[in-house]
This record gives sequence, structure tokens and C-alpha cells, in this order.
Amino acid sequence: MKRIYLLAVLCLPSFSAKAGDFNLDGLNAAAVRAAAGTPVATPRVSGPKDWTVMFYSTTKDKLRYTLMWQLLEMKKTGSTDRVNVVVEASIPVKYADGSVSTSTFRMALGNAGNAAELDKLIENMFNESDGPINAAILAPFAPDMVKTENNTDSGDWHRVADFTKWAKTNYPAKRYVFAIYGHGNGIFDQKKGPQKGTLIDTDTQNYVTLPELRLLMAETGRVDAFVMTSCIMQMAEVAWQIKDYTDVVVGSSELMSAVGYDLKGMLDTLNAEPAITSERLGATLADGYIARIKAFKIPGGHASVILTSKFPAFAGKLNAWVDAELAIKDRAAVTAAGKQVARFDIFGITTATTAVIARTFSISGDLYDFVDIMNAGQSQDTPEQSLARQKGRELMDFISGELIYKYSYTGVSNTGFDYSRAHGLAIHIPPIRVAAASGLFSDFEKNMETIYWDLPFARETRWGEFLSWIYNRKP
Repeated sequence: MKRIYLLAVLCLPSFSAKAGDFNLDGLNAAAVRAAAGTPVATPRVSGPKDWTVMFYSTTKDKLRYTLMWQLLEMKKTGSTDRVNVVVEASIPVKYADGSVSTSTFRMALGNAGNAAELDKLIENMFNESDGPINAAILAPFAPDMVKTENNTDSGDWHRVADFTKWAKTNYPAKRYVFAIYGHGNGIFDQKKGPQKGTLIDTDTQNYVTLPELRLLMAETGRVDAFVMTSCIMQMAEVAWQIKDYTDVVVGSSELMSAVGYDLKGMLDTLNAEPAITSERLGATLADGYIARIKAFKIPGGHASVILTSKFPAFAGKLNAWVDAELAIKDRAAVTAAGKQVARFDIFGITTATTAVIARTFSISGDLYDFVDIMNAGQSQDTPEQSLARQKGRELMDFISGELIYKYSYTGVSNTGFDYSRAHGLAIHIPPIRVAAASGLFSDFEKNMETIYWDLPFARETRWGEFLSWIYNRKP
């Protein structure tokens, strides 16, 4: 798959691919085509299996090529006696008669496909010119189709919830993985329009906001693992939204490479060890992502596994540190830490300019690293200063030793930091320079669909109060 290397070095927000229209002998593209809203197959209802993997994607843009790669890889294992694999994905497709439509496919993967034939499809797909996915690529999934629709709003959270509820009803299991694949923007819910958000539908411009993410998970119900192949999403504010609905959150604080997680490897693990714990499953995914980063010689990447059961204790440690810092209000130390902290390129700036500019405007940084720099930069002349240092150390130890079950990384970040400095949990840290003409965060917020101070994390922990002091904001 010689072209995949060229694709893999690009992050999700500005992904560009070369793949498209081709024909392979012996594959019938018409077999997967259906009129809008017409069922192609009846869901195969069975008793609960060990696992159901629910995979949802809104890839109407150029991410469709790597999405198809992921789906074809999963088809190599397919569903088994132990594991259901159900999928909903929206993809622009070119059919044999030359017509093009953006189709949303709901599938329940059947038996494993022929690995050699699937690899041939993948190889050819990445060697062809840019364009819609040729319907021939979908031929291996013809027996798996449950429903095909055209021109849907895949970025509507209600639709995502409809999929997960359908999956749980028709393909019940003892345990569940809910995996999403598409763009992510962390805490930055932009005004809905021609911009990017989490699980954006690039045709309708609709996406799942952070408040909607909590509503989505409330409708979905509890899952054992929530897995995000989406940029910038491994933030405290994001994970807080779903902490009551999953055991682990698997994701990255940085722009993710489109190579994604090893989902075939995940399916093989679930089949070989159905009793695997949620945290160990998350660790295999994080490690698998980094293995793929290394295999494709991408400069760097990271992924982590958050244990949601640790959030109450984490909030206590965070609040204790914030209170200690607010007691001394060392603005010089905060300013220095803000300039030096390992930041993440939340706006995808590095793909167009430089790491320095990306760091300047970044609104996301590693919490452990921020506290570590604060501790190093503050004097210990008073009992209050010593207490702040102690509480900072306790918070850092809890992040690395309790909250983050696994942090996998390699290389250097898009903003020029060695990933060893980070510890797997980002948080909103005021930018060095606000991306607004006035330089005020309040003006920057006018671009946001979701106001930061309305987020439950900002209201339910002391972090919102800490940021209010930094921004000189009156609640």
C-alpha cells in the first residue's frame, strides 16, 4: 500500500488523499446500491454475545479513503460467535452507471472476508485518483447491508443516537465498544457553518457539540469503552461530558493521524480474550495507534486511556491545587507556564504555517506539564507557596498514576514538543495570544457555539474559577 504512507502523515483537520474511481473484475458494484431509505437486509437478531462494536463515522469529505481502509481491515475479521460489528458510515459513492450520491450505509458485518482480496481493494484504492469511492469497493459488504439512505444529516446527534440504540437492540452483547471516526475540535464548538466540529457532516455543516455529546451518551446508555479517532478530543472538559457513560475514554490530545487505531487488531483481541478488562482493551488500542505511527514513519503521535471512575478523586486533587494557587495568585508563574507548556495544535495551524504560530494561538495544553512548570517556577518562601507545590505534586502523581491508565507516545508534537513531556490529559489553558483582534477571550468566544463557562467541567470543578482569575473575568 505504497500511497498510504503519503496519506498517513496528514492530520484529520486538513486530510488530503488520492483514491477513487476504479473497477475490479469480479466485483459487482450494483449489489450494494439501494434506493434511499430502502432496507437491503434484515438485522440478524441473536442472543447477547460477549461484545458489540459500534462504529460511527461522518466521512463525507476526504477522510472517506482512510475510513474505507478501516472498514476493509475490520472486514478481515468480521463478526463472530463472540463479537458483533455494526457500522454506520456516510460516503460519497460513484456507481457503475456513472451516477454519484452521498450514501449512508448501516451495516452489520458478517463473516470474515478474504484477506488477500481485501488487501487488493485497499492497494488499488490508494493508488487511484481523487474522487468519490467507487461502488466496487463496497462489494465485500453487500451481504452486510441493513439499510442505505442518501443525503442524510450524519452530524445530527439524534441520528448517532438512533444508530447506537438500534445496535444495542438488534445486536445485544454483554459489553460494548462505541467508536467514532471523523473530525474533532476538542472544546472549540465553532458557530455552526462552513467550519469543522466533532463528527461534522461537511454537506450539512452540522456536528455534535459538547452539550450534544452528553445527550448522545445519555441516549446510548453505558458502554465499556468510548474510542475517538478524532483530533484534540482527549481533554478533561470532553471526557467529563461522558464520564458517567463509559469505563474508559480512548483518544488523543493532539491532531490525530488518519492511520487511526488498529481496529482489526482490536477485534482479534476481543475474540481471543473476551474477558479482557476495559482498561486493558484501551491500552491495546493506544499502543496499536503508536505502532502504526511508527510503522508509517510519522514524526510523532500519542494516545491515552482515561479511567472515568477516577474522575471524582481527580476533581478533588485539581480543586485542592487550584485553591492553593488562588491563595497566592502568582501571576508571573502562570504567565511563564502558559508560554512554556506543551500545547496542542487545536486549530490545525501547523499544516499551513509553523509550530511557533500554532503554540501562540493554542487553547489546549497538557495539564501535568502545566502544573509541573508552575511548581518549578514558584518560590517556596512561605507556607502558602509550599502548600501549592505540595498540592501540585499530588495532582501530577494522581494524573500519571491513577487517572491515566495508559499513555502511549512517540516522537515530537505538531507544535514542536517532545511527547514525553505530556501525560495524556489536555485542558483549556489560556493562549499566549488570543485569536481575536481585540486580544480578548470574550471576543474570541463569539465564534463559539458552546461558551466555555457553560461546560459542566468549568462549573463543577474549580478550573473555571482558576481561568476566570487568569482572564480577569467576572463570573
